[in-house]
Amino acid sequence: MDKLDIWTLNYRKEYNIYATFLEKIQIIILVHMLKLDYCNILVMGCYFMKPLDNFNEIVISEENAKKYLNDIEFKEFKLMSNEEKNQKLRNLLEKPIFEFTVINELYFRSKWAECVNILMGDNRLNLLEIASGDADMIPQMMARNNINSHYITANMNKELNSSLTNKTKDLPIRITLIDDDAANIKKYLGEEQVDIIAFQHSVNDIVQAILCEDEGIDTVYSNWIEILPKMIEIMKREDKNNSLEESVKLPFLNLIKSLLGVLKKDGFIIINHYMFQFDLELGYPEDIWENFVLITRKWLSELEECEEFAIDGFNEQWWIFLKKN
Repeated sequence: MDKLDIWTLNYRKEYNIYATFLEKIQIIILVHMLKLDYCNILVMGCYFMKPLDNFNEIVISEENAKKYLNDIEFKEFKLMSNEEKNQKLRNLLEKPIFEFTVINELYFRSKWAECVNILMGDNRLNLLEIASGDADMIPQMMARNNINSHYITANMNKELNSSLTNKTKDLPIRITLIDDDAANIKKYLGEEQVDIIAFQHSVNDIVQAILCEDEGIDTVYSNWIEILPKMIEIMKREDKNNSLEESVKLPFLNLIKSLLGVLKKDGFIIINHYMFQFDLELGYPEDIWENFVLITRKWLSELEECEEFAIDGFNEQWWIFLKKN
């Protein structure tokens, strides 16, 4: 093994395959020094992710941390040096997520607060989250920004529902957990009852659940992480056969149409996505994993009941905003 091979392996280990902008510059310089062809950058295991946000425009303030973190999380935040906070933020924004820290929580709670504030202000609201799993970014944000609001989530997996209930049990907002398929939402909510429908990193889960149902794989009583490899194998097959749209688009759009029935006129659908390194290591197809929002946007453009709009500061690679007509 020569020096370049050794450096390549070290690079993969240290940077988890994906590179930040600064690392990209360093690699390009190295490529020129070694007189390699530019395509060797990919051979060296470096893939340049489109950032979730502009690192230079994000301020990690103690004031925001006090607002959006609980006491235990805030203590962890205070123990970090500014350099460590900034590095963790850069990793979060410019690489698939490979570590879970209070910086992640602070960023996503703040980001959801920002877009909800733009659309609704700090008013009381009814928000429906679809396929939340046990991610609590949105109810945590609402408990601090939209007091006396009603958070509703439709989620089928029993284990994740139990975890979410435990995480949110002390929040000062009304919480309703619908333990059923979101396609059945009209059994539980009346016409035009909610102000916002949120998909917080859940479009991929919905797509995977649709495919799993076709394959007879249980997603209700199973451990989500344990069946994830099976899901990824199905996604690889769909990618190889170029059949994802044929398999999923119709049931996905039917779900959206059902949800639009409980959304108020001029209400909003918000969709966001990001990547986890773990899924990539299990073989998730990169072209689908990184481009879920672009794939979804194409399908949603066929709906006449709503139209897309943009919000400054929210990268269209990772966010979709729709308004009901």
